[in-house]
Amino acid sequence: MISLAAIEATVQSLWPDSNHVVVAVPDPRKGEQIILITDKPEADRDVLLAHAKAQGFPELWMPRSILVSGIPVLGSGKTDYAAAVELARRLQPML
Repeated sequence: MISLAAIEATVQSLWPDSNHVVVAVPDPRKGEQIILITDKPEADRDVLLAHAKAQGFPELWMPRSILVSGIPVLGSGKTDYAAAVELARRLQPML
């Protein structure tokens, strides 16, 4: 299994001034799909892949899709992962 926290750390190291969350959603063909939700408007998967490969991560570990949106947060200010997964599931057919 791929560590979503490790993927988030890789994304954060590339774009440190933005907020990101990585979630896994069901995929009927592959079991699950990794999706990056970020508030960085110009987030580009090719740039992310090049950065990840330079750090030794295989392409398989990187998000399949990037969704530019606000990051759902709890009242405490922490990321609301359940809401993030729901957001990705809702918008997944559009990606």
